[in-house]
Amino acid sequence: MVAKLSYLWALETEAHKSLINAGTAKVNADEKRRLVAQLNAEADEIEANIKDVEAQEEVRKSAPEYRAFTPKEQYDDQQASKAEKDAAVQVMNEKRELAKAESAKVSEAEQVAQVLRGRANDSRSFADKIRAL
Repeated sequence: MVAKLSYLWALETEAHKSLINAGTAKVNADEKRRLVAQLNAEADEIEANIKDVEAQEEVRKSAPEYRAFTPKEQYDDQQASKAEKDAAVQVMNEKRELAKAESAKVSEAEQVAQVLRGRANDSRSFADKIRAL
């Protein structure tokens, strides 16, 4: 009888550990999901800023002050604008790639939680069968 109780204790303990680990995996998945949303929002904001700056640049190029620049000054200004845009696009793309990678981790964490809940149910079911003996 002591061996049976000891075995049941071990099965129930294992079931509870699996549930705790499943909860932790779900928390991790939720954190990753929030990170994905944040990264995508930041990338969207950068993209909107790029479009705003491009529109402002077009307006600025038709201004008399810009036309007063020498061709070399205009070229230098365009190159500086292009470099800034390229840097912003790179940051935006990096954020989107990181969001994509983290999104895959969300799916993995959700699968881990599901597997752990299944293990907990299996341990409890087996414990119930042992109790019936």
